[in-house]
Amino acid sequence: MNPTSERTYRRFLVVGREVLRRCVPALLAVTVLTVVASVPAAARAPKIKKPGAPTAATAVAVNDGVGVSWTAPNSDGGSPVTGYTVTALPGGQACTTTGATTCTVTGLVNGRSYALHVRALNIAGSGRASTVRVSLVPTVSFASSTSFTYPAEQAVVLLSESTSTTVRVDFTTAGGDGAQLNWAAWAGDAAAFHPSSGTVTFAPGETTTAIPFTVSPTAASGCSVQSMELGLPCYPVVSVTLVNPKHALLGPTPTSDLYYAP
Repeated sequence: MNPTSERTYRRFLVVGREVLRRCVPALLAVTVLTVVASVPAAARAPKIKKPGAPTAATAVAVNDGVGVSWTAPNSDGGSPVTGYTVTALPGGQACTTTGATTCTVTGLVNGRSYALHVRALNIAGSGRASTVRVSLVPTVSFASSTSFTYPAEQAVVLLSESTSTTVRVDFTTAGGDGAQLNWAAWAGDAAAFHPSSGTVTFAPGETTTAIPFTVSPTAASGCSVQSMELGLPCYPVVSVTLVNPKHALLGPTPTSDLYYAP
């Protein structure tokens, strides 16, 4: 090879190396992008997110607790909802479900206000909360059935906790003229209880009150002919029922019997 040809050959090698150095990385990048772009979108794993907040949350106060219900979130985050958690603040008392959209938080204090936070869960974790607020109130009920000392007696009414708010509750009586009296009945007006309806009031701080009753007439007479012929007693029995409480809930015994015990 003559000197001129050798110099030309060497220049060619230098130019070739420079072209390879500059162009090969770009060609490889284009190839990779082409391969990635050719992968179908459906073949890529979707990103799972936490579910959205439950919707339409409502809360109903019960004795020492709150019943909470809701509907599923608008978005499950790409993975099925596996359950729900309801947390009460302050206090942190909670209830959980594995899919049901209702549960009851217990162990709360009547007379206090709470915020109930409802969250949905999926494989990614717990989602945003839906919040509903409720104030718990005391319950009102009768202490027990009352043995009626003829012709007057009191029915004791209890409030589960004292409160700074006045509590009122209506009551009604079932009976009166012709009330059932241990297998017999009074004649005429002998079974009239007074009052037949009214309102009981608890002032702030009070937990006990009473409904005074009397029977008319005030003499134990007027048994029906049937009861006397059969030798049956004719003791007056009337049911008293608490209704329409204000700032309170009806307790486990909203109805009590008043009966005459000789």
